[in-house]
Amino acid sequence: MRPSVPLPPTSAVRTEARAVQVAGLAVVVSFVAALIAFAGRRPALSGDHSVGDVAGLVGGAVAVIVLPLAYRHTFDHPQHHWLVERPAWRRYLGVLALAVVHGAIAFMAAWAGFRIFQQAFGALTFDPFAGAIETAVVGGLSAYATYQSGARMNSYLLSNLLATYLAAGVLTSMVTTKNPNWWEINFSALGAANSGVAWTFNVTLVTGGIVITMLAEYVTRDIQALAAFRADRLASLGVQENGFVRRRGRAFGGTDVRIRPVFVCLVLMGLLLAGTGLVPVDVYMPGHNVLATSMSGAFVVLVVGLPWWLPGVSRTFQFTGFVMLGGAVLAVVLWYPLGYYNMTAMEMFVAGIVLGWLVLLIRNLAAAVEDARRSALSELLGS
Repeated sequence: MRPSVPLPPTSAVRTEARAVQVAGLAVVVSFVAALIAFAGRRPALSGDHSVGDVAGLVGGAVAVIVLPLAYRHTFDHPQHHWLVERPAWRRYLGVLALAVVHGAIAFMAAWAGFRIFQQAFGALTFDPFAGAIETAVVGGLSAYATYQSGARMNSYLLSNLLATYLAAGVLTSMVTTKNPNWWEINFSALGAANSGVAWTFNVTLVTGGIVITMLAEYVTRDIQALAAFRADRLASLGVQENGFVRRRGRAFGGTDVRIRPVFVCLVLMGLLLAGTGLVPVDVYMPGHNVLATSMSGAFVVLVVGLPWWLPGVSRTFQFTGFVMLGGAVLAVVLWYPLGYYNMTAMEMFVAGIVLGWLVLLIRNLAAAVEDARRSALSELLGS
């Protein structure tokens, strides 16, 4: 008999197997919990104490529990050993933020989904067994998706999670607020105490800010990896001078990249966003406005400075960044002095532009790193 070869800790096959195992366990636990919750009544798909409420809570709780179990496998990846080198408080805070993000996304997806189905099926209700089956399906899907996400975490996935979480959190605040005229005031009115959902909006901003600071670390590691790949590439071509790799054309090596300004701007954006959530508009408006405006300022500095700090970034992305920055300026001008729309519309446009640009930045860096790795592998195989 041929001896079996042990799988490495980062094996994709092992990750897939564990995700299925965790999902199976979550199905059983969710089913039992739902049976207890629905005992003696016929819940509706949506509404108070409905299948959607219980399924959302179960799915969110499952995601919060599964994420730390899955995320620790990210540390085993050779490219992510730097995660272990971070201070303990940063590791724990990052895991907590990611758990909240996954839990919130799972809850909001289930809650919104059952609300849509309730509109489609009218007054349909379920017995405890049927309601428990639906809840078990949600729990299993939440466990499987969360485990896959946590075990394979990278900058690309983290940026998508950030965009999904912020969009879902803000949208949930909009549709559940008790102040129907919030949009006549400003966007931050969702975080005021009289909105009824202040904690949802403010927690979304605080957690999103923490995730952006985590994203800053992932981004800088991608930039360092890209710089190393291109420095090795230039060195292999003999483009060295006095022990340093110098730039040729638009390629860049380690000596051309200024990582710290990029890192500082991203961290500032994250901290300022978190601060905006910690200082609601109805608690101290001047401080809230200063934090929100300063975040926009950090974004402007990052967009303008990126071509000089990362000279190898594609010209298409640089041009797109300036176009989006111009769009943000136009959005402000349409509010003041032109008065075309109110402050809420302006804030929504600017927030969407900032978030969209961040996602594009991560995607472009991830694509550049992937191309560099493929090029290095091709050269290695060719030699």
